[in-house]
Amino acid sequence: MTEEEARRLLAAVRQASEATRAAHAAMLDISAERAEAVSAALDAGIPREQIAEAAGVARTMIYRIASGR
Repeated sequence: MTEEEARRLLAAVRQASEATRAAHAAMLDISAERAEAVSAALDAGIPREQIAEAAGVARTMIYRIASGR
């Protein structure tokens, strides 16, 4: 392997790692927004089945989402 190939491969690793960090941070932000929305829907008395359908998850996941787990 040449030095140029190694630099190119390491640059690709750095770029992919940064993209992964950014995507993970965005996912955490969006998950927090969803948890707040689910909590608000629960507090408003909307049935869990309707919240689950809107969220695209099983009804049993609603409290886990709302608690941020």
